[in-house]
Amino acid sequence: MMNLLHPTQTAPLPALVPDVSDALPQDALPQDALSLAAGNAAPAREPDSAVLDEALSADDLEALSTRQLRIMANQAYRLMDTNYPPYGAADRYEMLVEELEHRAHQATERGTATQTRNRTREAFRNNALYCRFELFIDGSLAAFLKYTIEGGQVVLLDGAEQPGFRDQGVDAILMRHAVLNIHKRRLNLVPQCPMAFSFLADNPEYRTLIAQPRQ
Repeated sequence: MMNLLHPTQTAPLPALVPDVSDALPQDALPQDALSLAAGNAAPAREPDSAVLDEALSADDLEALSTRQLRIMANQAYRLMDTNYPPYGAADRYEMLVEELEHRAHQATERGTATQTRNRTREAFRNNALYCRFELFIDGSLAAFLKYTIEGGQVVLLDGAEQPGFRDQGVDAILMRHAVLNIHKRRLNLVPQCPMAFSFLADNPEYRTLIAQPRQ
């Protein structure tokens, strides 16, 4: 009877909490929860790593603009500058840098050639009035070579370079024009000045045009 008046107190049963993770849509869960649920899922792919996805050949690189090459080279470098760079990043970076250096070298050569053409606009003239060959650089007299004509022979008497053009090779340019002019006119060359002797010593292929001494 006493047991009925004082029933034994028992702990209430815990309520069952349903697992709502399966019931709720994935976008309703916090990002941290999704990360924990993923466990060992692979991390998201870095945007820069896309530079290694496509195999590029030399022809493909030529089709790209210089700006595109620089962007890709920067991306490849960022991939290399990590503790564990992906396979192929170093090779791709080297390929891109070589193409950029090749284009820079070509641009330098084109610029140098243009400057040379603009700087050395030369003109050769046979000034019969003063009996001298003349060389003009950009419209200015750079050097001249005096001569006389005696019985089909052109005697080179004296040559001079103008101030501002000395030690720039204009004497050799003038001599080459003069020798070819004499040869085209079927005349013989007789050197009698230091400019002519120096040129023929440095260019022996023109010695066959020198007049043979008369017997």
